[in-house]
Amino acid sequence: MDKIEEWMNRAMKVATPQKTKETSNKKDQGEKKSFFTKRKKHKKPQHAHKKADAGKKPHVHKKAHAGKKPHAGHMAKPKAKKKLTRPTKKVGPSKILKGKLKIVPLGGLDEVGKNMTAFEYEDDIVIIDMGFEFPGEDMFGIDYVIPDVSYLEENKKRIRGVLLSHGHLDHIGGIPYILPKLDFPPVYGAKLTLGIVEQRTKEFKQEKETKLRVIDPDQPLKLGKFTCHFFRVAHSIPDALGIVLETPIGKIVHTGDFKFDETPPRNMKKADIHKMEALGKENVLALFCESTNATKPGHTMSEKDVGEALDVVIGKCPGRALVASFSSQIGRVQQIIDGAVKHNRKIFVSGRSMENNIETASKLGYINFPKDHINNIKKLKNTNLPDNEILIITTGSQGEPLSALSRIARNEHSHIRIKKKDTIILSSSPIPGNEKAIYKVINNLCILGAEVIHNKMEDIHTSGHGYQDELKRMIKTINAQYLIPIHGEYYMRHALAKLAKEECGVPENRIIMIENGDVLLADKEGVRKSKETIETKYILIDGRGEGYIGSNVQSEREILSQNGTLIVLLHTSKKSGKLQKRPDIVSRGFIYMHETNEIMEDIKKVAGDAYRKIRDKNPNAGRKDIKKYIRQTVDKYTHSQLERRPLIVPLIIEN
Repeated sequence: MDKIEEWMNRAMKVATPQKTKETSNKKDQGEKKSFFTKRKKHKKPQHAHKKADAGKKPHVHKKAHAGKKPHAGHMAKPKAKKKLTRPTKKVGPSKILKGKLKIVPLGGLDEVGKNMTAFEYEDDIVIIDMGFEFPGEDMFGIDYVIPDVSYLEENKKRIRGVLLSHGHLDHIGGIPYILPKLDFPPVYGAKLTLGIVEQRTKEFKQEKETKLRVIDPDQPLKLGKFTCHFFRVAHSIPDALGIVLETPIGKIVHTGDFKFDETPPRNMKKADIHKMEALGKENVLALFCESTNATKPGHTMSEKDVGEALDVVIGKCPGRALVASFSSQIGRVQQIIDGAVKHNRKIFVSGRSMENNIETASKLGYINFPKDHINNIKKLKNTNLPDNEILIITTGSQGEPLSALSRIARNEHSHIRIKKKDTIILSSSPIPGNEKAIYKVINNLCILGAEVIHNKMEDIHTSGHGYQDELKRMIKTINAQYLIPIHGEYYMRHALAKLAKEECGVPENRIIMIENGDVLLADKEGVRKSKETIETKYILIDGRGEGYIGSNVQSEREILSQNGTLIVLLHTSKKSGKLQKRPDIVSRGFIYMHETNEIMEDIKKVAGDAYRKIRDKNPNAGRKDIKKYIRQTVDKYTHSQLERRPLIVPLIIEN
């Protein structure tokens, strides 16, 4: 059977998911050097000039993408997401439209994540954001989903720059995967945003090619025919910006992610309300407004209240305090650190992304703490501190299986074991779909003896996305001629449209609902949807590879997950082509042991008979046709007898 196992392993490599360097490193936070072990001199991103890098002359390609058929109506139902297995033909750069602004959303609609929109005026293109999305449960072995930038690849010589609204991965995560396809156009953003981007480009060894330009939010930036202005907004990370694109046909305002918070954490500046109010008097053409919390009435809780609640909870912990939060919520992390310092607790950091973000933010001045107050989690075992003087900051608030908190809950963490008086503080709220995983972690922590506190028990979390009152305030303040709801599932954007119509007085014909790949055209006459659409596939990142929804690899993984696999080994004579013995069968995840013997003998007979039958019927049949026939015959048998359809892999071994 050793030989059979070897053949099986070789066959299974086809459908085995690979892990990215990022994913495989999540288990060991100590592998990467950081400021927790040794400080290095920080290389600051280059500051932006008022004029963009000079573009090269357009190069005409021979191929281009075909578009989808548009759907009609501003408030129409969303189109079904198109599933493709391969790229379509390319036919060349798009036609330059004189005197018109062309807007193409490439991601961020009918989803929460992979935000990216292209704005095109004549021969200049400016991109806002370049995010990724975490995969759904049906995307087996996939690490991330990124926007399809085929359209931009064909027009990359016209790209003048990428503008980043803030440093969350749903807005910057796609950069290492997308920038190389576009020949590394310059990237513009605030200091912290680019600090996080720089960290990721180093992980991908792209720091030499990537051109990072730090902007001053109070100074305009000229990119071709676009003049870009910025205004600070409140969000759950410092340096979040709204973006204004001034064009020859009018101003476009893109809110990015925002809320209104008069008392943000001490490491975050207040929003530029005066700039927003000024825009309201400038006859803005269109407002692209985020919609994430458009179904939630009222106003978000202030971060000040969250900080005070965290302070009280940390102060009451009888033993160690373990606080789990998003590593990208830099404002929240500062509040957790402040609570630890106030209550005389030394801080130990667990989780690679948490370490990286604290390191970057502290170097750039966005997180402050007393010298030697923060330590790598490796030092926890050797500390002589009493438990009530220890606070651990960790990742894993969403129950991610490989995160630090999940490993702690399974007693698999290299440096942390739960004790009876430990208190776990989940400073987050469940992302829809993660509830089951989070409750599993909470259950395991409670079984180990920890006390768990979450946002349903105490006010230890608030959203970074505005509720209805804040969304209404933004719509009324900007007072744009047109509203385009963005960032979110269709129902979220529909809720924003309804809110604008019923409570802000925006006429229905001035609210435009769009989907990824739709094309908006704007000119002196107004804004409207074009008949043209751009094809936007779901680009799947799997290890170092890229794929598409509907690909053979994805369908094979789905079969493996549901019905297992069946390897059929046929031993044939090299001279005659005849079977030398009955086929061997190896299965994984297909049937239970008590069913095995009889079924396997039947499958051997079915496979052997199928081989002989196709050889008799067509002596010149090639390997491909023979294996296809055996696969179909065995599949028909397993489905009729067991109502199961495993992944069947016939292998012909000549001796």
